[in-house]
Amino acid sequence: MRSWLVSVDLPIEAESPAEAVAQFWTYLQQLGPAELPAFVSPADDELAMAAYVLGENAEEVNLDPEEE
Repeated sequence: MRSWLVSVDLPIEAESPAEAVAQFWTYLQQLGPAELPAFVSPADDELAMAAYVLGENAEEVNLDPEEE
């Protein structure tokens, strides 16, 4: 079995760390897995990171607006 790093990163402006955490969880609930990408990479190769969203099945998405 392989180990994976999975993360969700959101830039959040807030008055305090506690407010930032509260907003983070609100965004997660509002956007959900179909709109909010999760970033996945093998634990031993962080440069191989890819973004995925969850629809009917998890699918890789391109987040670079300059690439088509």
